[in-house]
Amino acid sequence: AFRAQNVESAKSRLSLCTEDIRDQIERMGNTSELCSQLGAVLGMLGDCCRAMGDADAAVAYFADSVEFLMKLPMDDLEIIHTLSVSLNKIGDLKYYGGDLQAARSYYVRSLNVRRDAVKRHSNVPSQVLDVAVSLAKVADVDRSIGNEDVAVDGFQEAIKRLESLTLKPEEAGLEQRCWNSSTTNFQKNHLNQLPKFRSA
Repeated sequence: AFRAQNVESAKSRLSLCTEDIRDQIERMGNTSELCSQLGAVLGMLGDCCRAMGDADAAVAYFADSVEFLMKLPMDDLEIIHTLSVSLNKIGDLKYYGGDLQAARSYYVRSLNVRRDAVKRHSNVPSQVLDVAVSLAKVADVDRSIGNEDVAVDGFQEAIKRLESLTLKPEEAGLEQRCWNSSTTNFQKNHLNQLPKFRSA
């Protein structure tokens, strides 16, 4: 329903899912599986509210998602990714609402989650890419609030991490080609901005 842009229907169905999972949590406790499910569904409800233009409700749902996901051990890549994305989405809403300091705070929290993950899963390209994206988000806010030297450092670290992503010939499948394309575009975009930051 959400992909078909029937957002009201998606929100209604997701709300029913939320009620069902909360009922199960009351009966079974905060199990990892149920908290993970609830965190994901709350995040999707946040997406619905954002699509409907209700930023405050979206922030509330994303914050609830973070709350439940923080109860889980950070050893599952899917949980880590969902948690960091929810934090970034709150940051995005704060950013577009003009609260840059709050946006930076949420972006930094997401970056820290991703840094910890990449320490444990350094051989997973998606984790390295996630860290690079978070570095760029923090750097973009730093640029916006006038910390241009810090912003340049952040973008440069992001680029270095992307440059560390190398492919072995036998791994050049579709997924790897997609990552390679994404990182190349990311590098081009931010390399083009670096001279502007230095001269500003």
